[in-house]
Amino acid sequence: MKSPVSRSRILVFRPGQLGDTVVALPALHVIRQNWPAARIALLHDVHDGAGYPSAESVLKDSGLVDEFIPYRPAGSLPGRLTKAMGLLLKIRPKRFDTFVYLAPAIRSPRQRKRDVRMAHLWGIESVIGDVDFPAPGTGIPRGSNCPFEADVLLQRLSYSGLAVPAPNSGCMDLGLGAGEIEGAKRWARALGIAPGRRLVAVAPGSKMPAKRWPVERFVSTVAGLIAACDVWPVVFGGPEDAEAGTAMVKQWGRGSICAGTMSVRQSAAARAHCRLFLGNDAGTMHLAAAVGVPCVAIFSARDTRGTWYPYGPQGHVVFREEIECEGCMLTVCKERDNECLKRVDVPRVEAACRAILSKPTSPGAAC
Repeated sequence: MKSPVSRSRILVFRPGQLGDTVVALPALHVIRQNWPAARIALLHDVHDGAGYPSAESVLKDSGLVDEFIPYRPAGSLPGRLTKAMGLLLKIRPKRFDTFVYLAPAIRSPRQRKRDVRMAHLWGIESVIGDVDFPAPGTGIPRGSNCPFEADVLLQRLSYSGLAVPAPNSGCMDLGLGAGEIEGAKRWARALGIAPGRRLVAVAPGSKMPAKRWPVERFVSTVAGLIAACDVWPVVFGGPEDAEAGTAMVKQWGRGSICAGTMSVRQSAAARAHCRLFLGNDAGTMHLAAAVGVPCVAIFSARDTRGTWYPYGPQGHVVFREEIECEGCMLTVCKERDNECLKRVDVPRVEAACRAILSKPTSPGAAC
């Protein structure tokens, strides 16, 4: 392995959407710390018209990435060949000396080998993170948590000789600038939110219907928090969550709607003012964890236990019920109508929220 100072142009490969990008923050910080003077580019996917925030919208101006190279996944063989040729013509002239492989842990060995072969075609000789890990959940006893996705990415780097932080302690700092932080303060003033109000971020949405706890349970939980703790709910999410947010605020008789009204980084700065995040397994949850907000997260049993839980030492609380069909990886649960999520009841979730709100601590740094 070359010494850190010898690497000047680094290409990092990390596909995925909002949550996938946020959980890669600890690995990106390690890369930047080892090569502070290198020009770092991020190769990432984009999905036109799907409403997914891009990696650039999360990381621009963070200081972790200098250049963004997007690509659009193609389904057909001709489309894949065209995409591959386009990337070859775009990437090879840039003369990267290092390829850092941060693909999701769920990537198959066949996909990993293909990805690394492409890096060599682009003229990149040195590869970091090319480790053939077993599929998530392999060898993990039923009911036990798998490693965080963020820690699996760090483990990839450690196998290439880089020093990495201990599990669940990687740096999640988004590098929010003074303008973004001041913008969040203006946001609070514009909404007429009184200083000292206990704000609760609420995110009832998810791109996958199989991950959505019933909206009426969010309404009941927050109504209880308003009565017991005098909180001010703020609904976050994408534009598609605005309608549900409007209905929720109407039922509560108070609250603010920020769904779809801010950029990703602006919403992160606004979220940092909240004492608590309550929501589903989604990118909005990971963004809250990144700015140091304790999360009460409701998870379906569709995926491995623990892989995508909120990261960090803030005392997050996760609700995930065991069920015989867990690990289904369904996007839409038609046969059982999200039964695993419906096993999570309002009183337990409200109690977890109240316990966090009772603590004297406030949101802190994410590193």
